[in-house]
Amino acid sequence: MKKIFLLLIIAFSLPFTDEIKAEETPDLRIRIFSTVNISSVTVNSSFGTYFLDGSLKIKKQDKITLAVSEGKVSVSVNDSLMFKRDSVKISSQDIKCFLQITPANAKARRYDNNLTVKLTKDKKFLLLINEVTEDNYLAGVVQSEAGGASDNVEFFKVQAVCCRSYMNRFINKHVKDGGYNLCDDVNCQVYLSRANKTQCIEGAAQTAGEVIVDENGKIIETLFHSNSGGQTVNSEDVWGNKIPYLRSVKDSFSVNQPNYKWEKEIKEKDWLNYFRNNGVDVKDYNNKRELLNFSQAEGRKSKIFGIPLTQIRRDFKLKSTFFSTEPWGSNVKLKGYGYGHGVGMSQEGAVNMCENGYEYWEVIEFYYQGVKIKNLLKETTSKE
Repeated sequence: MKKIFLLLIIAFSLPFTDEIKAEETPDLRIRIFSTVNISSVTVNSSFGTYFLDGSLKIKKQDKITLAVSEGKVSVSVNDSLMFKRDSVKISSQDIKCFLQITPANAKARRYDNNLTVKLTKDKKFLLLINEVTEDNYLAGVVQSEAGGASDNVEFFKVQAVCCRSYMNRFINKHVKDGGYNLCDDVNCQVYLSRANKTQCIEGAAQTAGEVIVDENGKIIETLFHSNSGGQTVNSEDVWGNKIPYLRSVKDSFSVNQPNYKWEKEIKEKDWLNYFRNNGVDVKDYNNKRELLNFSQAEGRKSKIFGIPLTQIRRDFKLKSTFFSTEPWGSNVKLKGYGYGHGVGMSQEGAVNMCENGYEYWEVIEFYYQGVKIKNLLKETTSKE
């Protein structure tokens, strides 16, 4: 009878344990510190139990130093050399674990789950890959991208769905570059640390599995910017490609937000010379008047005399392409609106919507035209 009772205990315990492991298994490989050339890095266990290459238990006070050495990764524990290998893994055992990672030439950051370290292809520097669960990664991205924008959970739900959509759309962007999925800078999504802001974590958790799809069921490219200036931009006016869900919309929610207005003065002769160098006859009275009194009061434009506003924005380092001009003594004053490329979602507009009671899906459907939210987890469950 005792044996039967013991077997029943084991039978009921195993599925529960396996389920926890499955949920916590890191399924993403993200290159961190991707913009830094790292020759040496120190790793400490901030929380939880970690093992070095699956065998050596790391104590919280232990200092793990990894460095480039003779075409290998050298590993030292508390300044004592342990071994040199092609690749080294620091893996977590507990459900909640995170590391502090400090390159010799960069500020320390903290990341959840596991760390793999190997050499770059030229064997000159270390390649740091955070092996992390989707939930932990997304919460970290949401905080890195927009953590200071609000304390409203509904806004972070918006941001989480957008970031999850990007992740799923570009999941294999860097697989050929070193066996990782995505990097941590603006070429992918900014991921500067683990999340410690409760609202960011809740935003990611409460939208688990949700992505944005177009009318054909394809995951969209979730472009966003700081502030639209009152009207977003058609995709073709910035990049030349017309995308049905990236349409210009009147955006009153961005009006009077922190980055709504800007001004800049440019010397009149520099302004006119710029257009002259781009083929415009600035001696013509009508042309000169147009350049000094350019207006987008009736709606956003994409060009001045055939010159893309995106080019002008880049060359004069403007906050946006949404501006008007007026003579101002010996200068030209640019009165501008918005901050960023203007395509897709305005983050400040989204914050304003959420703080005024709009739900996250309403924000998404406002800025991205003709889309809907799809839950990939429910789809997977139904197939099973």
